[in-house]
Amino acid sequence: MKGISKTAHAGLSPLIPAVLAPPEVVTQAALGFIAPPLNPSGARLETKELAPGVYGLLSSKPPVDNSGFVVGEHGVLVIDAHINGAMAGLIQTAVRQVTNKPILYVVNTNYHGDHTFGNYAFPQETLIVAQQKTAEIMRDFEREKRFLLPTVGNDPTVFGDVRLRLPNLVLDEYLELDLGGRVVELHHFGHGNTPGDTVVFVAEARVAWTGNLIAGEGTIPFLIEGGAGAYLETMAKFTHTLEVGTIVPGHGLLTSGAILGRYLPYLSELIESVRQAIRAGQNLEEAIAATPLGQQYTQGTAGSDSPLVAQFVAFWAGIHRWNVWRTYQGMNGNRTYREPETAAYAEHL
Repeated sequence: MKGISKTAHAGLSPLIPAVLAPPEVVTQAALGFIAPPLNPSGARLETKELAPGVYGLLSSKPPVDNSGFVVGEHGVLVIDAHINGAMAGLIQTAVRQVTNKPILYVVNTNYHGDHTFGNYAFPQETLIVAQQKTAEIMRDFEREKRFLLPTVGNDPTVFGDVRLRLPNLVLDEYLELDLGGRVVELHHFGHGNTPGDTVVFVAEARVAWTGNLIAGEGTIPFLIEGGAGAYLETMAKFTHTLEVGTIVPGHGLLTSGAILGRYLPYLSELIESVRQAIRAGQNLEEAIAATPLGQQYTQGTAGSDSPLVAQFVAFWAGIHRWNVWRTYQGMNGNRTYREPETAAYAEHL
């Protein structure tokens, strides 16, 4: 096991999720924000071998969380622990159908309870691993339960028996975990969806698990707590550091490294359109109205009368309005917001 510690990019928002603040809860409704349905009732985790010893665990009920695991000579590394003990049990059952080797590590890709609440259900000898900001925020356990409640249909029994289990091992920007004949890389490129987003990468297989940093095929970034500039910088670092073939997102459909060519332009366009709205003296409502989700980000849904497609489009339109609101708020009212130097990122787009 080898770790390299550097000064991490601090991000642009407080560590506690801004969406918990009462004024912003009101804003969610006003923006048409739809809480993602994460209740795992009835969901299965389907095992998909992505390379020898490298497995995705894909939810049968998106956007309920995906997971995965990597097998080495000495043991197994699991990516994300899911939302409760029952789902963590499904992960372990999937592992046991492949190998009897011990589960050495569980990596939490971010602090949200749907990725971490299942920690307690893994063996005590298993080491829980997370980025340092993720580990810090996980301590506010009851607040996270309240935050997640709307995503599970306001049913507190979904995580009623969950107990807090904090990480044993913390990384800053980079950590290597040797499973025996196979090294798994953990990368923190900066603030994205959350302050401590962590990418789990198996280099020889070119497979990455991205947690909420990338939400899956056909999606756009979600600025749940932070600025578009920080997210853009994070994605640019990701693009230039890793050569990714397959991406297992935290939620949604399996995708490829090509999704980076969707996220980077979206963030750049979002920043520029909101900047222009502010320069034109538009208020928040006018800026949101003047910045619809571009057709290039809804391609593949045009002409469909499927209720599921309509729900998908409505969900991501709500996310986009949220992103415009967060970006406008940051540029126009948050003195700590730092606009990116657009030219510095142009080469990444």
